[in-house]
Amino acid sequence: MKITENNALVKRVLFVDDNENNLNSFRANFRFDYEVYTALTSKEGYQLIEEHDIPVILSDYKMPEENGVLFLEKVKENFPLTVRVMLTGHADMPTIVDAINRGGIFRFLPKPWNEEVLRNSIDNAFDIYFTKSLLEKKNEELKKAYVELDKLVFSTAHDITGPLSNIIGLITLLRMEESDPEEYIDLIEFSAKKLMATTRDVLSFHRNKRTGLDLRNIRFKQLIKSVRDEHQYFEESIDIKYSVEINQDEKFVSDKSRIRFILNNLLSNAIKYQDKHKVEQTIKISAHVDSSELKLIVEDNGIGIEKEQQAQIFNIYYRGTQLSNGTGIGLYIVKEAVDLLKGTIELSSSLGRGTKFTITIPNLVGFEVKEDN
Repeated sequence: MKITENNALVKRVLFVDDNENNLNSFRANFRFDYEVYTALTSKEGYQLIEEHDIPVILSDYKMPEENGVLFLEKVKENFPLTVRVMLTGHADMPTIVDAINRGGIFRFLPKPWNEEVLRNSIDNAFDIYFTKSLLEKKNEELKKAYVELDKLVFSTAHDITGPLSNIIGLITLLRMEESDPEEYIDLIEFSAKKLMATTRDVLSFHRNKRTGLDLRNIRFKQLIKSVRDEHQYFEESIDIKYSVEINQDEKFVSDKSRIRFILNNLLSNAIKYQDKHKVEQTIKISAHVDSSELKLIVEDNGIGIEKEQQAQIFNIYYRGTQLSNGTGIGLYIVKEAVDLLKGTIELSSSLGRGTKFTITIPNLVGFEVKEDN
């Protein structure tokens, strides 16, 4: 796609004509309006299309190697979004019909051209290309959203049905039993917590998709302490040895809630997948901030991730181990959040040795920031 991140169209145009004087005239007249490419043959023109993102193609009709209709037909087949214009001094009705039917021609203009008419036609072609490109982008986003929604509905229904069935069954047993109900209450609590985790992940999924950036000044000493405090009473967290390194002399601005989610999820996974067979379980958290970016690392010496599974762990609803009782949404949302913040996330893991996540997020210092309450 030839549209930049801020939806600005790069106005590149290619003119193919076997008359070099025509090419020079076109370049001279339009070089200040567009990024102009020219070619003497259809073969040379096609090579330029493959090498560059060119939204609008103009071609002469009569050329020695291959006429313009055949050339634009080939362009249409392989680059369907391009807008194609035919220029010729040898037009007749059969030629026009053939060009429209085979090459999907947007405009058929006579030679010698009228500069104003040609410029208006090229501008209209760019408008059409821009609209078609945005529509394709929106369609791709819509397809992705439908796939995600389909998986979300199925997985959530599945994840909720199990704990609910357990709770109903345990309540029935409680009513029948005359002995101490403590064991059943513990099991009901466990099932209820699974339901809460599922609900939390679904809400996080929705929030990450639907809410814009909420920029705040972030102090990582307080943020990391807060996230750690939330996990300190987890039963699995009791024997873990933590190491925290923070290097922040610079102001850092980004979406605090999303960075908190990223850190919270990675820490939860590090706790969940620790290796109980090791003498010491460790988790290292480091945050290094400079004027341009944050480098956040969460590293553990847990069970690790098999090499074949590492490419899939950011896929929605992927569970990489039988030990997982989560929804499979967490790391997917982490990746989506990192992407939304224009950052990167890298995974390094060895089975039996541990896992390391490295996240880099740009510092948006200078942007308007909301103050924390």
